[in-house]
Amino acid sequence: MDPLLPEEPLARFIHDKNYYRPSDRSIRHSAFMPARKDKQVSVFRISGLAAPAIWEIGNRYVATPLRRSLLGRADIKASDPVVVGLQVTPDDNPPRHANIGGWPEDASKHKLLAIQLAEKASLRLISDKA
Repeated sequence: MDPLLPEEPLARFIHDKNYYRPSDRSIRHSAFMPARKDKQVSVFRISGLAAPAIWEIGNRYVATPLRRSLLGRADIKASDPVVVGLQVTPDDNPPRHANIGGWPEDASKHKLLAIQLAEKASLRLISDKA
């Protein structure tokens, strides 16, 4: 794939109801907390894709392997993690995949960074069909 552009949209697929608030459609910081094993947050590059293709990626590469239902996604710009001091590294494994990395060693700082990402994110529920 092409190099990552600052305005490029990234999707963090949501499979847990604790990742968002239905009342005000906001994203909780838990959606962007790094995995303990590798300190990464999995996202997908969705630039140029229509909604059905985006949802197919989420179902195929996130929901199905986890045996969970896909509930939605949190969309951010590729520049959002960079602004808070993190990095986005495309690995294309699976296709269009990237990781948000560069998390500090001090785990107590992870929540603050995750809050900042969640504040930038926009919620798209699968029930919205968009």
